[in-house]
Amino acid sequence: MSQLLEENDQVPSICVAGAGAIGIAIAARFSIAGFRVRLIARGGSLASIRENGIRLLDKEGDHRSQVEVGRAADFGPQHILFLCAKSYDLPELAASLQPLITSETTIIPVVNGIPWWYFDGEGGLWDGPVVRSVDPKGNLKKLMPSRQIIGTTTVITAERLGWGTAQTFNPLQMTIGELDDRLSTRVGELAAILNTAGIDVRVATRIRDAVWTKVVRNLISNPVTAITGATLRENFGNHYLSDVSRQMLREVIPVIEAYGGKLEVDPDAIIESGRILGDVKTSMLQDFEKGNRLELASICDAVIEMAERQGITMPVTEAVTGIAHFRSQGEPANAA
Repeated sequence: MSQLLEENDQVPSICVAGAGAIGIAIAARFSIAGFRVRLIARGGSLASIRENGIRLLDKEGDHRSQVEVGRAADFGPQHILFLCAKSYDLPELAASLQPLITSETTIIPVVNGIPWWYFDGEGGLWDGPVVRSVDPKGNLKKLMPSRQIIGTTTVITAERLGWGTAQTFNPLQMTIGELDDRLSTRVGELAAILNTAGIDVRVATRIRDAVWTKVVRNLISNPVTAITGATLRENFGNHYLSDVSRQMLREVIPVIEAYGGKLEVDPDAIIESGRILGDVKTSMLQDFEKGNRLELASICDAVIEMAERQGITMPVTEAVTGIAHFRSQGEPANAA
């Protein structure tokens, strides 16, 4: 990426693929900071953004921006590409994004759960396998070269209010790192760009620890809230629900340790930090209420898959996941 920046007067071309809550929030912050940003959208979202632009309501105010929006075929190769889609949409999205990607494109997958690249660049005993739950045919590995990926996790509690409009009143936080955990020039450059856009960035020296910490936050809250309709405050503040989440937390820790990882924070702090976020709806609860498919493969199934590889059982997690799958396959929440 450094060479590309030098050739273009330090102004990178930035593309955000996905016009959901996270994609809108990130694209809006780049636009507010003065970066030229392109947004990949489809359907009614594409038409609405073309006409009205995007809108972000955050702690700083009500921001409206006009951005270049279209399909991948409408734009040329990009320097920086953010993937902001549900994990189950990634295989189709990755294929459609090929016109944007050259050997010099830096790809940042802003995804929930265990990423398809988890075992790439690890360099140890577990280097190389496919995570079947999120990349069953290995297509993501083929279409998104691991050497071009910067791993990331986010703490962005955004909600899409409508086409092109997102709301978030908590700080926008992102952790980034190379898949082989080295400190590289391009990671430093990306961190500077994100900070300029008002996104608080931390560079991780062990990106998988950051991934596991985010995975745990999602695992012990998302499927439970999708089943119960609880907000984060209720999920972690109610005795009965918090007990279920604590049991799931106890089950996942041996899995993390089996792969040489560790949580970046004390387990009890995860429970407390979720509670103090307030009456925020998890992304999975938002999807359920809209009748959308739940993002269970990367958040739940992949963790269970990794546990099975190590001969570890997760009975509570498996039970909650099974109920969530039933809810995902059943009638939409707003059905009569």
